[in-house]
Amino acid sequence: MAAPEPTVLPGSSPLVLVAPHGGRRDCARRPWGSTRLRVNDLHTDSLTRELAAATGASAVINADLDRNDVDLNRVSAAHDGAPAFLERLADLVSAALAAHGRALVLTVHGWNVIQPAIDLGIGRKRGAPLDARAAVSAAFADRAVPALLRACAARGLAATEGARYPARSRENLVQLFTAHYRHDARPIIRQLAALGPRTEAMQCELGIPLRWPGAWRRRLVAACVDALPELLDPTPAAADIPAAAAADVAQPHRRTLEVAGQEAGALVSTDAGGGRLLVFPPDGGLALFTGERTGGEAPERVGGLRVERLGDGTLRVRFAGPMMRFPDTTPFVDLEHGLAGAAVIEHAAVDLAFAPHHAGDDFGRVAGTAVLDGRELDLAGRGFAAGGAPGPWPRMRLAVQLAPDERLSVTVGLDGGGASGVLCRAGDHRPVQDAAARLGRAHDPLAELAVHVQLADGERLTVRPEAVHRLPVVRGASEVPMRLVYASCRVPGVPGLAGWCELGGL
Repeated sequence: MAAPEPTVLPGSSPLVLVAPHGGRRDCARRPWGSTRLRVNDLHTDSLTRELAAATGASAVINADLDRNDVDLNRVSAAHDGAPAFLERLADLVSAALAAHGRALVLTVHGWNVIQPAIDLGIGRKRGAPLDARAAVSAAFADRAVPALLRACAARGLAATEGARYPARSRENLVQLFTAHYRHDARPIIRQLAALGPRTEAMQCELGIPLRWPGAWRRRLVAACVDALPELLDPTPAAADIPAAAAADVAQPHRRTLEVAGQEAGALVSTDAGGGRLLVFPPDGGLALFTGERTGGEAPERVGGLRVERLGDGTLRVRFAGPMMRFPDTTPFVDLEHGLAGAAVIEHAAVDLAFAPHHAGDDFGRVAGTAVLDGRELDLAGRGFAAGGAPGPWPRMRLAVQLAPDERLSVTVGLDGGGASGVLCRAGDHRPVQDAAARLGRAHDPLAELAVHVQLADGERLTVRPEAVHRLPVVRGASEVPMRLVYASCRVPGVPGLAGWCELGGL
């Protein structure tokens, strides 16, 4: 069966927009832990239409074809599976060159982070010189790219060039306009490459808030309109202001905080790769922020999330920016299905302070609130802030309050990998010598979970946590992805949420 024809929008400017991954598969949820599929770039089709209307650009949009069937950002895949897509692109670029003598091709992609971020790819890694894989001229790299970065930054968008997605792979669509394909045996590929000397080509990776309809998308469109004169004609000297270079900063520490309030819960983590903030309201669902480091950030900051350890041992968590609201807590089972039903929280704010009960204690008290769409949520309660190694795999990890002055942290290897942990009773830390976890039913291993613990002094105890907020997660791109479940828990005799449990490698 032939691939569906792409949507083509005529335009009046040298700008040609391309949305290769705007199509989507059937978003019916797949079984938990099934083979991972790549996520289509949701909302890039409608965003591309909005950008075209605002800038006078022409556009070729994949509105129907699933990238898991044909990846239109890969040169060979597009040629073999959807040649009409490349033919329409060639038509639009040729028309722009005929009318204006030059063309600018911008490919619009999705970056599945919940931060208002854009990374521009011109065929080089950030800070590197231009070479044969650069899809733009020196004038464009020196003047137009910084102009767009400045326009984005002026509207509160985190903007980088070549930090995460440099568009340098030979098969990347923008590479069509470099010298690599000038003598290609395939006629349509050779035709597009022949347009390269008069064409600039750039890839735009856009975080989720910049793609979903709303205030953050409008900021992006306005920034593109602001920078349009320099993008279309990067020769005026007035635009020749280089973008600020990324500063050298200290290496980030791994920070984690698990919050168990009276009814609501939260999870916070930052590491070398990025950061995550999850808030579980008492009425269900999930509010989520995820971000990636792009270079130059302070070590305690990822996008709008800041997690820092103060001198007195307090862990301070602050966040301001967009989050995503999901109607349930299962978006990480199938990300595209989850995102299809999610809405942007235009502005969220979180301010938490975790104070350990005493020096060396990973347990402590949490004070603070989250504000989601104007609604304030009290997150005061218990906290656990261990930042050490994750432990054996597969594993069960439990950190809960057992009594007013008694808390247990234990990690159990589920395949005989041993156990470790500590029981803190009235400030006295008593190490765990052995432990075993009895899981519940196969479809719900947290149901009727029992954890049997033996301390080094011979004392034995059994904990039966009751899962409240379940967060199933599928990680990895392999045929058998890793599966985890996080859950806030209640414990008999302890008011409110008592802590968190994690099952990994099920």
